[in-house]
Amino acid sequence: MKILFYCIAITFMFCGCDTSVNQNNSHDYTIEQQLGCFCPQGGVWVKLYVKADTIAEAVTISTNSHLSYEERKSYKTIKGLFEVISQIDTATYNVKISIDSVNNYPSYLYFNPKPIVHGDTVQIIEDAQMTYTTKNYNKLN
Repeated sequence: MKILFYCIAITFMFCGCDTSVNQNNSHDYTIEQQLGCFCPQGGVWVKLYVKADTIAEAVTISTNSHLSYEERKSYKTIKGLFEVISQIDTATYNVKISIDSVNNYPSYLYFNPKPIVHGDTVQIIEDAQMTYTTKNYNKLN
Protein backbone atom coordinates (compact mmCIF):
# COMPACT_ATOMS: atom_id res chain seq x y z
CA MET A 1 0.00 0.00 0.00
CA LYS A 2 2.87 2.38 0.79
CA ILE A 3 4.26 1.72 -2.68
CA LEU A 4 0.90 2.68 -4.21
CA PHE A 5 0.88 6.06 -2.44
CA TYR A 6 4.53 6.62 -3.37
CA CYS A 7 3.73 5.92 -7.03
CA ILE A 8 0.75 8.29 -6.93
CA ALA A 9 2.87 11.04 -5.37
CA ILE A 10 5.65 10.62 -7.93
CA THR A 11 3.13 10.59 -10.79
CA PHE A 12 1.57 13.84 -9.66
CA MET A 13 4.97 15.44 -9.13
CA PHE A 14 6.06 14.83 -12.71
CA CYS A 15 2.84 15.01 -14.73
CA GLY A 16 0.94 18.04 -15.83
CA CYS A 17 0.79 20.75 -18.41
CA ASP A 18 1.88 24.40 -18.35
CA THR A 19 -0.85 25.37 -15.89
CA SER A 20 -0.11 22.49 -13.55
CA VAL A 21 2.23 22.48 -10.61
CA ASN A 22 5.30 20.41 -11.45
CA GLN A 23 9.05 20.32 -10.84
CA ASN A 24 9.73 23.00 -13.46
CA ASN A 25 7.29 25.74 -12.49
CA SER A 26 6.34 25.38 -8.83
CA HIS A 27 9.27 27.07 -7.12
CA ASP A 28 7.74 30.55 -6.50
CA TYR A 29 4.04 30.74 -5.62
CA THR A 30 1.46 31.49 -2.96
CA ILE A 31 -0.99 29.01 -1.47
CA GLU A 32 -3.42 29.06 1.41
CA GLN A 33 -3.17 26.27 3.94
CA GLN A 34 -4.97 25.17 7.06
CA LEU A 35 -3.65 22.64 9.55
CA GLY A 36 -6.05 20.26 11.21
CA CYS A 37 -4.27 19.21 14.37
CA PHE A 38 -4.12 19.68 18.11
CA CYS A 39 -1.60 22.49 17.76
CA PRO A 40 -1.61 26.28 18.21
CA GLN A 41 -2.25 26.99 14.49
CA GLY A 42 -4.91 24.29 14.08
CA GLY A 43 -7.93 25.54 12.11
CA VAL A 44 -6.33 28.85 11.06
CA TRP A 45 -6.02 29.66 7.35
CA VAL A 46 -2.57 30.94 6.47
CA LYS A 47 -1.26 32.36 3.20
CA LEU A 48 2.16 30.95 2.42
CA TYR A 49 4.63 32.82 0.22
CA VAL A 50 6.95 30.24 -1.28
CA LYS A 51 10.27 31.20 -2.86
CA ALA A 52 12.58 28.54 -4.31
CA ASP A 53 10.40 25.81 -2.75
CA THR A 54 10.88 27.32 0.74
CA ILE A 55 8.28 29.13 2.83
CA ALA A 56 9.63 32.68 2.88
CA GLU A 57 6.65 34.23 4.65
CA ALA A 58 3.38 33.15 6.23
CA VAL A 59 0.45 35.43 7.08
CA THR A 60 -2.79 34.53 8.84
CA ILE A 61 -5.64 35.41 6.51
CA SER A 62 -8.15 36.48 9.17
CA THR A 63 -5.84 38.88 11.06
CA ASN A 64 -3.09 39.59 8.51
CA SER A 65 -0.53 38.66 11.20
CA HIS A 66 2.90 37.47 10.14
CA LEU A 67 3.97 34.12 11.58
CA SER A 68 7.43 33.72 13.04
CA TYR A 69 9.81 31.14 11.65
CA GLU A 70 8.93 28.78 14.51
CA GLU A 71 5.17 29.23 13.94
CA ARG A 72 5.38 28.47 10.23
CA LYS A 73 7.56 25.35 10.53
CA SER A 74 4.48 23.07 10.63
CA TYR A 75 3.22 24.25 7.24
CA LYS A 76 4.27 22.54 4.02
CA THR A 77 5.15 23.65 0.52
CA ILE A 78 3.66 21.65 -2.34
CA LYS A 79 6.96 19.79 -2.61
CA GLY A 80 6.81 19.20 1.15
CA LEU A 81 3.31 17.75 0.90
CA PHE A 82 4.46 15.28 -1.76
CA GLU A 83 7.41 14.34 0.47
CA VAL A 84 5.05 13.66 3.39
CA ILE A 85 2.89 11.48 1.14
CA SER A 86 5.87 9.48 -0.07
CA GLN A 87 7.07 8.86 3.51
CA ILE A 88 3.77 7.83 5.15
CA ASP A 89 3.72 4.20 6.21
CA THR A 90 0.21 3.04 5.28
CA ALA A 91 0.61 -0.02 7.49
CA THR A 92 0.81 2.35 10.46
CA TYR A 93 -1.44 5.24 9.34
CA ASN A 94 -4.88 5.68 7.84
CA VAL A 95 -4.40 8.07 4.93
CA LYS A 96 -6.73 10.17 2.76
CA ILE A 97 -5.47 12.28 -0.13
CA SER A 98 -7.24 14.60 -2.59
CA ILE A 99 -5.42 16.16 -5.51
CA ASP A 100 -6.39 19.55 -6.99
CA SER A 101 -7.74 18.64 -10.44
CA VAL A 102 -6.51 21.85 -12.10
CA ASN A 103 -2.99 22.23 -10.70
CA ASN A 104 -2.12 18.68 -9.56
CA TYR A 105 -1.09 19.33 -5.96
CA PRO A 106 -2.36 17.71 -2.74
CA SER A 107 -5.35 19.83 -1.76
CA TYR A 108 -6.18 17.55 1.18
CA LEU A 109 -3.89 15.25 3.12
CA TYR A 110 -5.06 13.41 6.23
CA PHE A 111 -3.18 10.82 8.22
CA ASN A 112 -3.96 9.26 11.58
CA PRO A 113 -2.25 6.36 13.39
CA LYS A 114 -4.13 3.08 13.10
CA PRO A 115 -5.15 1.34 16.33
CA ILE A 116 -2.48 -1.00 17.68
CA VAL A 117 -3.74 -4.49 18.50
CA HIS A 118 -1.93 -6.60 21.11
CA GLY A 119 -3.89 -9.83 21.54
CA ASP A 120 -7.23 -8.79 23.06
CA THR A 121 -6.06 -5.24 23.76
CA VAL A 122 -6.54 -2.37 21.32
CA GLN A 123 -4.52 0.78 21.85
CA ILE A 124 -5.78 3.95 20.17
CA ILE A 125 -3.49 6.96 19.98
CA GLU A 126 -5.63 10.02 20.69
CA ASP A 127 -5.14 13.46 19.18
CA ALA A 128 -2.41 12.35 16.76
CA GLN A 129 -4.14 12.95 13.43
CA MET A 130 -2.85 15.60 11.05
CA THR A 131 -4.60 17.29 8.16
CA TYR A 132 -3.27 19.69 5.55
CA THR A 133 -5.92 21.48 3.50
CA THR A 134 -4.40 23.58 0.72
CA LYS A 135 -6.05 25.83 -1.85
CA ASN A 136 -5.64 28.88 -4.08
CA TYR A 137 -2.34 28.09 -5.77
CA ASN A 138 -1.02 31.21 -7.50
CA LYS A 139 2.25 31.06 -9.43
CA LEU A 140 4.51 34.07 -8.94
CA ASN A 141 6.62 35.45 -11.78
